[in-house]
Amino acid sequence: MSRRSSARSSFTRRAGSRTDPGASRRLNLKRTVPAALAASLAFALAAVPAAPAGRANPLDDLARLCRDSRYFELRDAVARRAGDPSPALDFYRGAVDVAFNRLGPAVDHLRGCLDGPAGDPAPALARAARQLLADAYGHAGRYRDAAETLRTLLDSHGPRPDAAERTALENRLLLWSALAEVPPQTVEILGNSVIRMDDRHIPVGVMGRTLSLGYDTGANLSILFLSAADELGLPLLGPAVKVQSATGRLVEARATVVPELRIGEAVVRNAVFLVFPDNFLPPQRFRAEAGRHGLLGAPVLAALREFTETRDGLFLIPVSPRSRPVQNMCFSGFTPVVELVHRWVSLPFALDTGSGSTILHPPFLNRYRGEIKGRSEVRTTVVDGVGDAKTVRVRVLDEFDFKVGGLSLALLHVPVQEQVTNSCTRLFYGTLGLDILAQCGRMTFNFESMSFVLE
Repeated sequence: MSRRSSARSSFTRRAGSRTDPGASRRLNLKRTVPAALAASLAFALAAVPAAPAGRANPLDDLARLCRDSRYFELRDAVARRAGDPSPALDFYRGAVDVAFNRLGPAVDHLRGCLDGPAGDPAPALARAARQLLADAYGHAGRYRDAAETLRTLLDSHGPRPDAAERTALENRLLLWSALAEVPPQTVEILGNSVIRMDDRHIPVGVMGRTLSLGYDTGANLSILFLSAADELGLPLLGPAVKVQSATGRLVEARATVVPELRIGEAVVRNAVFLVFPDNFLPPQRFRAEAGRHGLLGAPVLAALREFTETRDGLFLIPVSPRSRPVQNMCFSGFTPVVELVHRWVSLPFALDTGSGSTILHPPFLNRYRGEIKGRSEVRTTVVDGVGDAKTVRVRVLDEFDFKVGGLSLALLHVPVQEQVTNSCTRLFYGTLGLDILAQCGRMTFNFESMSFVLE
């Protein structure tokens, strides 16, 4: 895919363009994130202490990268300190390991931070380390350990977390406690899979039935509609947990576990799902009455190790992932984040295959505020969330040029959201949607190399 002429600004606005098609579209930013899971990493990174004013701290640059969720730069900065024996570096090494899906080393480094020979770390650093350690345990399916870590965090730090943080942690504790007796998720890849999707829904075998499940990297856990869970006889575990939508609204869901599901030649066991009412997803085509049963979320997708979606509607799972040299993808919680380059600057973007279109977030507006405001006008649009919708102010760029996954792309009529609606719009410069697939033939997620590839 060739790059558009560099002589043209990536923020161009055509003369007389007052009715941009992008201004009137509905933004389907359907993000179904357990609120505590989405907030936990942000809270942890915000707690990382910097040196007092006037005092130099050689780790201040790492603390700043942590707080700003700049994972790719943090990875490189930590690598440059490979020979540094400072015990505090265990925290930053653990943070990088969690983000890049190296769960064994993550646990070792974070436990080293908490239990090392230097004694107890500073309270803020200990709080951040325990939150990240709970994330690592949750990713690894060690739900009891995740719950115990959060319980220790809440007990040891007392009222120190603010009300929002404490509520998020308690909600997350409910989820992991409900799953405490559940074995870790496993996967067995029996052969190469070539699956024909129906409107981006995958036929999935569950307990003798074939369910129609969408796939959504923006869903931090997989989703099952209540009618399907009832028909399959799946028990609901624990109390309800809070889920944050794209609009910031919190809705309740219950956890369940599917003992075995089959996706082509891949067999996933002990897959955790959140159970919602049948009509909670805004787009009609996703709902139960349209013959759909839910969504495959990030943990199940990551268990496949690698998958590819093609522009002509195929979903491919190889029996063995290819080794990829470029590590341009990481996790924030369970949300995939990719390294996008715009004007030679690396920017972290969330990657949401459940969103039909790309949107830019307030951090992008803040970075390029003067130019964007000079070349665009305020519009309003509707953000679809879990069970609701919200009108937000946006500015619309005629063209947005960038490089991601090995290709240079240009999207037209890209909205820039002016207000924060959830943790994703606060942490990242934008969310990449499926409109990027229209400019290439296939996109591949490799969770072993942590690579995102467009071809």
